[in-house]
Amino acid sequence: MLKKTFLIILLSLITTTNYAQESWMLKGYIKGMTSMQTAGDSGQMTIENTIYNRFDFNWYISDHFTFTAGLRNRIIAGNNVSLIPNYSAYVSRDNGFFDLTWVWADKNSWVGVSQFDRLMIDYTVGNLQITVGRQRINWGQTFVWNPNDLFNTYSYFDFDYEEKPGSDAIRVQYYIGESSKAELSTSINSDNKVTSVGLYRFNTKGFDIQFLGGMYAEDYFVAGGGWSGSIAGGGFSGEMTYFHPMASSEVTDAEITFTIHYDYTFKNSLNLQFESLYNGFGADNFDSGLGEILFSDLSPTNLFPTKVALFGSGSYDITPLFRVMLAGMYGPEGNFLYVGPTLMYSLSNTFELAGFGQYFSMESTDQNVADSGSAIFIRLKWSF
Repeated sequence: MLKKTFLIILLSLITTTNYAQESWMLKGYIKGMTSMQTAGDSGQMTIENTIYNRFDFNWYISDHFTFTAGLRNRIIAGNNVSLIPNYSAYVSRDNGFFDLTWVWADKNSWVGVSQFDRLMIDYTVGNLQITVGRQRINWGQTFVWNPNDLFNTYSYFDFDYEEKPGSDAIRVQYYIGESSKAELSTSINSDNKVTSVGLYRFNTKGFDIQFLGGMYAEDYFVAGGGWSGSIAGGGFSGEMTYFHPMASSEVTDAEITFTIHYDYTFKNSLNLQFESLYNGFGADNFDSGLGEILFSDLSPTNLFPTKVALFGSGSYDITPLFRVMLAGMYGPEGNFLYVGPTLMYSLSNTFELAGFGQYFSMESTDQNVADSGSAIFIRLKWSF
């Protein structure tokens, strides 16, 4: 009932502002993607086709109020739908307090699923900004892993979800001058667990510095910080978060996670990125298979299965319209290896053709889990 109510509200807002284009904006895209995937030594290939549509709607109600809604719709067809048990439940997972995701078609060979990943009202007056609803609270400073991103953890391998997930939260921000702000954000997830954290961010000597502290998921007290700036002409950033068990929690061990990132762009457009992760929650001997990396729900306490991970990537513009990229990742525990090439070509201002490759391998002591896999994705995207 709640989801239907939100849909009615959204459609009403669009129709009632139809003749006042200066007060609202609607944009989005349509993507078609075909993927071919193999796992393990069987050599069996699965083929999946996805049609992905997104609407991003902003209604500027007044000088102080803005309403925002982001709706993603997907039609997924192929082998995986029938081969993977409860596939529709997997693609329709919603970690928010409100279940704003629904499966509207669940067939033997295809599923249809929609989700509001943004649905919020924003109030701004002077230096104060208050945002209520499903929103993205992005505190991350690095690229692949974000220990400071306590509200919206995402997977680097989910490359086709550019907007990244949101959380059901209340966010209060107060801007102090041009480069400083204080913030308090509180969210509640699908397990009715509350996360409430304060953050203070400021700029000094060309670096953005932030400190944070609060409670994560009613399990840990958290404290940490991060930075981003420039060294030797390249971007230099990092994050650290310490997790201390609460007395009322079932968890018992304190842990720390941190990342360091550096990127540099040469005059010929070549961009290089390097990042390292230390994950106190990682396994000492990771041997549970690729599914743990690709399909598990990520969180600040589950950024990656291994304790240490290294990432590197390079991208180069062959022409202003044609970009090539190559990324790699390595985790010593379990000897995990990832290689991912990408080709992107802009057909016009609104059309883009892209090809993505993914190769994974690792050691595995369990013969029933996949220890290698590969995939090729071909995508055509039209933005409006």
